[in-house]
Amino acid sequence: MPQSRRPPPSSSSTATPSSKSKAKQSRDLPGQSKKKTGNSGSSTTTTTKVNAPLLRQFKTILTTFHDTFSHLFTPNLPSIIQSVKQSLYLRDYVSAFDSPEKLQAYVVRWSVARALAYSEMISTHWWSHEVTQCFIQQDSVNDRLKIACIGGGAGAELAGIAAAYSSFTAQQNPREVVDEEPLEGTVEPLKGRGLDLTLLDFATWSPIVDSLYDNITDSTGTSQIYLEKSDFTAKFHQQDVLSPLSEASISSLASADIITILFTAGELYSQSSTLTTKFLISLHALAKPGALLVIVDSAGGFEDLDILQKGSSRSDKQSNATNNNAIGGYKLGFLLDKTLTNRQKWEIIASEDAKWWRAPQELKEEGDRYPLELENMRCLMRVYRRNNED
Repeated sequence: MPQSRRPPPSSSSTATPSSKSKAKQSRDLPGQSKKKTGNSGSSTTTTTKVNAPLLRQFKTILTTFHDTFSHLFTPNLPSIIQSVKQSLYLRDYVSAFDSPEKLQAYVVRWSVARALAYSEMISTHWWSHEVTQCFIQQDSVNDRLKIACIGGGAGAELAGIAAAYSSFTAQQNPREVVDEEPLEGTVEPLKGRGLDLTLLDFATWSPIVDSLYDNITDSTGTSQIYLEKSDFTAKFHQQDVLSPLSEASISSLASADIITILFTAGELYSQSSTLTTKFLISLHALAKPGALLVIVDSAGGFEDLDILQKGSSRSDKQSNATNNNAIGGYKLGFLLDKTLTNRQKWEIIASEDAKWWRAPQELKEEGDRYPLELENMRCLMRVYRRNNED
């Protein structure tokens, strides 16, 4: 059962919304500013500018991915990417991820931009001040930050969260000296509380996770993300969350301060609305009081989701069009809110139905350019807090 492996709807990293209605949805981002250029009487284009510390954070992510997977940038890579893309479009997930080469191609093509986005979303409070606050040192010395990432095997969560965490701490690569102001809108660097990531996904992503983790904790590099092993752990559990959870998965969700479901919820609903609803409801019993649940997905990627009637299963999905088994027309955000806030089990603390994240122009310029396309993302976001009552 796949967790969020479909490419974003937009295939162009330089494209901006053409209609006035879409343009209104685009707003200035913390740490980023927009500059319009163009002659009088001609159409203008919008470019995204970021402050120097955030741009440097982005570059460490790009370097980490490029250095970790440099051996993949061969003449054969484009054809493998195209094969994966076609399978994902058809939602043939078995074919999309049936070889290590395809898993690696997915990572270098699609995980990179998402890692950039996640790092900024954390660092500049997109996911609420409560989420950002979790990355700051707590009173207890042994109180490590625990995050469980559902559908997080492809490396974006690992790199993005690690980069954001490193920006909040005094940790620095021993071989790198930097004299810069902290990110706009963030706190001053503090001693990290320690970060433990657990990544849950259905495919065999463990080699990807291990490779990225080894690179991030390698102090011999000069510009990649760097965290000490004593302060940062990352574990992968191969888990289909629509199947019975393993004891290890249950334990990771139960102890997590933050649970993320990033570009995954829509795919889960598209596979089985019944099982997805059941799983989301079960999170209240699994999560500890006060835990935060962060959900990000493609705004418009799942405009209308068909909800199966009671007794239906994922095998019924193929015949929905003819057996009238679907009660269609529900928006993803509505379904999430309806399911999670029922009986006040979760409280909404941040909500966006459509917000753009754009790769900054500086990352597309010669010298800093990543070899592959960095896609913009129009995101649906929800952040929930688990109530304190069982």
